[in-house]
Amino acid sequence: MLTKLKSLYTDPLYRNSLALMLNSAFGAFFGLLFWIVAARTMPSKDIGLATAAISAAALIVGLSRLGLDAGLVRYLPESKNRNGLYSTIVMITLVLALALTAVFMLGINIFSPALSFIRDGWFLPAFFAYIAVTSIYSVQNIAFISIRRADLSLVQNLLLGARIPILLLIAGLGVFGVFSSLGVAYLLTFGFGAFVLKRYGLSFTRSFDIASIRKTLKFSLGNYSAGIFMMAPVTIIPIMIVNTIGAEEGAYFYVAYSVASLLFTIPNAVSTSLFVEGSHNLPLKENVLKSVKLILLLLVPALIMIFLFGDKVLLLFSKEYSEQSFEMLQLLAVSSIFFSVTSVFISIKKIQKEIRMINYVNFALSVLIIGFGYVALLKYGLLGLGYAWVGANALLSMSVIGLTLRKGF
Repeated sequence: MLTKLKSLYTDPLYRNSLALMLNSAFGAFFGLLFWIVAARTMPSKDIGLATAAISAAALIVGLSRLGLDAGLVRYLPESKNRNGLYSTIVMITLVLALALTAVFMLGINIFSPALSFIRDGWFLPAFFAYIAVTSIYSVQNIAFISIRRADLSLVQNLLLGARIPILLLIAGLGVFGVFSSLGVAYLLTFGFGAFVLKRYGLSFTRSFDIASIRKTLKFSLGNYSAGIFMMAPVTIIPIMIVNTIGAEEGAYFYVAYSVASLLFTIPNAVSTSLFVEGSHNLPLKENVLKSVKLILLLLVPALIMIFLFGDKVLLLFSKEYSEQSFEMLQLLAVSSIFFSVTSVFISIKKIQKEIRMINYVNFALSVLIIGFGYVALLKYGLLGLGYAWVGANALLSMSVIGLTLRKGF
């Protein structure tokens, strides 16, 4: 038994998958604790507005990456100027993130009237600071994966747990308290990330490497659009809910998604590890089969637990969330099975550098979820959105399975 476990740990795919899963699981766990504290100290309306503001920030940071995070994973291992490549990506994404934030602030009454409070008082500089810190943090996190030390990003997520005691101290500030506690925690993880990456020979310098950026641009921009399409539902839907059926409903959705995200960490981590191993020219078919087995081994029991005890978990937030979020949680949990298929397929296409196919798949999923979800949201409420989410994921997963069976990989 010990020999088997040792052999699994020495396998880079399993080791990095485990590290990424633990990283994501700790992040999701601390996220749950954070929102439990928030839910027990402020009304659901404030929770809904806070989650929409955080989603807007995540969308801005995602837009600013230009797909360079995927380019970092793909090309850092073979780069002759690693510091230059890393520094250039940090600077490009940071400047673009701040510029996009300025545009968002100027047009906030058009983009999301419900979030217009962000421009008031101290919230405005706090929002800009939050964008800056999370932008750099996101590149650091990818850098750990690029050097095949995903276990170090786990420590970053542990440090993010500092947001919980900070929130306890400033929960009375409402939405601003939520944002401020997150910002301080990200600042701590940013400092840790800079220190550790420097010890591994990767640090921010003034020596930018524009030549390497040009080399990775085609790959990065292709992955950029794919990444935007993939993150669009998660970031746009909370904003969409708050601006259509209300902030309280936004809170119910976000709490359900926070719990369901524990399931999504499994396919996300395994497929990311598959991409990393494939980028190091390791056998693809063998790693794909190992990835599928690992996902099923972990996801199916977790899915059963959600159906049996999900409503009890939601009681940790409050009885209100147990009653209002459980059905949405079940629907999101079911979608994780279909999402796993799509996630592995996308990693295969990343390794094969078939950027166009990745774009098609992510675009289709994004349009299906947001498009059908918006119509269902207006007509049937929050659960209508949930069924649209499951249907979109199921339809796309069946499509990529059919494509793989026809063409192979």
